Amino acid sequence: MPLYSYPFHPCHQRSISPFCALLCLFVAEVPCLSGQEISKLTLPPAPHMDRAELHYLNMVPNPKAVLILCPGANGNGEGLIRSKVWQEFARKEKLGLVGLSFASPLSAIHDGTGYYYASKGSGQLLLDGIRQIYGRELPLILCGFSGGAHFTSRFTEWNPTAVLTWCAYSAGWWDVPERSDVAPPGIVACGDADHRYGASLIYFKQGRAAGKPWTWVSLGGVGHRGSKELDDFVRNYFSTVLAEHFRAGLWVDVDLKTHLTIAEAQSQPALSGWLPSEKLLEEWKQIHKP
Repeated sequence: MPLYSYPFHPCHQRSISPFCALLCLFVAEVPCLSGQEISKLTLPPAPHMDRAELHYLNMVPNPKAVLILCPGANGNGEGLIRSKVWQEFARKEKLGLVGLSFASPLSAIHDGTGYYYASKGSGQLLLDGIRQIYGRELPLILCGFSGGAHFTSRFTEWNPTAVLTWCAYSAGWWDVPERSDVAPPGIVACGDADHRYGASLIYFKQGRAAGKPWTWVSLGGVGHRGSKELDDFVRNYFSTVLAEHFRAGLWVDVDLKTHLTIAEAQSQPALSGWLPSEKLLEEWKQIHKP
């Protein structure tokens, strides 16, 4: 039996430097338009928010899910969805493509009331916006860097039934994950030259101790910046989850990078990670530097 229950649901240091506040990119590729027009939906901000916008591209006529790219603190996600690589990925997987553009005063981000905290209103804003853009509820795939990782991780904890899969890369602090009957598979990642590394690793271990099917990616020699190698792995991870329809997957030792049985993973959850398919094992070994 798998270590988690994940029914398919088709609808369903705390300082921020000025550099981080301006950092908008999660992907390493140079943004590039495919010739399509980017649309913008402006929403009434929730309390403790200054801006609530969703930028989006209609990549396919009837998307099966929506990919949400979430930039750094108070960033504008329009630049992210200009990436030709992400556009091609969304088209191949039949996904809608949305760039998050939420903002809050830094004081609200620090005191737990800003948009980082999906349960305070920003999460419902995203759901409302998706419904307005696509005319119906759609499952979400979230991918966030820095401030976007804050939002991604907390949105997934707040409403796991709305999320198919996710990646949270390099947040400065995290909430303690709780056990849940619904646990979307996801990636927690950080560069080992980033001072957010310890907090990110602890969050991963807490999630695994709570039985979450998570993958840990430690990027060797990488600071607080985007990573093309991680982006490539994330896209392959997402594609595999979409194709595999939540099969049992593969358990691995995140320190030794070896295969584990289910019994071994159960006996040492904080040392084990989950991959959606064995075909990702070699790629994970290449980019994961514990």
